Amino acid sequence: MKTPHVLATSLLLCMPLLAAAAAPTSLTPEQTFDLYARVMLEDDAAAARTLNDALRPAFDGQDSLEFNKGAFAGALAAPLQGLLAAAGSDNARIEAMPAVVAANLGKTRCRAQGSTLRDNDAVDGAKVAAVDFTCQVTALDGLRPLFDASVADNTPAGLKRFTDAYVAALSTGPRREVRGSVDLYPGKDNGYWYSGHLDALVAPVVEALLPFDAWQQDAAAKDAPTVTGVASCDLLLQQHRQCVAKIAPEQLNGVDAMADELRDKAQTQSVEAMVQECKALRPIAEMMWTDACR
Repeated sequence: MKTPHVLATSLLLCMPLLAAAAAPTSLTPEQTFDLYARVMLEDDAAAARTLNDALRPAFDGQDSLEFNKGAFAGALAAPLQGLLAAAGSDNARIEAMPAVVAANLGKTRCRAQGSTLRDNDAVDGAKVAAVDFTCQVTALDGLRPLFDASVADNTPAGLKRFTDAYVAALSTGPRREVRGSVDLYPGKDNGYWYSGHLDALVAPVVEALLPFDAWQQDAAAKDAPTVTGVASCDLLLQQHRQCVAKIAPEQLNGVDAMADELRDKAQTQSVEAMVQECKALRPIAEMMWTDACR
């Protein structure tokens, strides 16, 4: 079964409402985050107006945000529409997916829980506000057996059983809390807060709603040789070693060094920290992989 692969960064490229934006000092980092979350995930036009009104002095009197209702939901729904089509769903259901996803996102309520100021190592005298936040996302773990069965079955009927349950869960399923953190930086003369990397906000929501790649990696990781004891790290090391052995065997010593470093870190860091580290390492490793490795 082919499953959608969606990166938060690529989704952001589809969203003109995320043009470089900021918030004035009259808004705290927490308030700034909440407004962005309401615009991005909840299609809140009032939040967009609040930000634009506050930011016009910093943007030569112009709006800094272009509010496109449903933009993010449409980007998330596109791969799901392909999945439904492969399962033989009717056109009406396929066309309804952006609205289903938009309704789901409207309940995420990503909100700041606090912020911590630290020195900006790159700019003397400047600060960075690390905003911790929570989001309420649909709990999909209960669908994992259906997903695994559809992969093993690899038929439209098996895929339809999964997609029917998936769409139902998006509409009426229980929700769970996920946490994240995003850095905001003060603008000129500390006049506003901004971030060029709001994908840190989007990523926890995308990963929760589209867990298919992670599920497939978990299944594959069961057969990976144990190096760190963390499944996602061991799978990455196995895949990277296999690729480098094909395309640049003379560089296998670099893979060994990477394995040693991750093994050592796994002795002192939590599983959660290791998962995040290997998640960050994966796209870097994949940049080296050619078609022969995929």
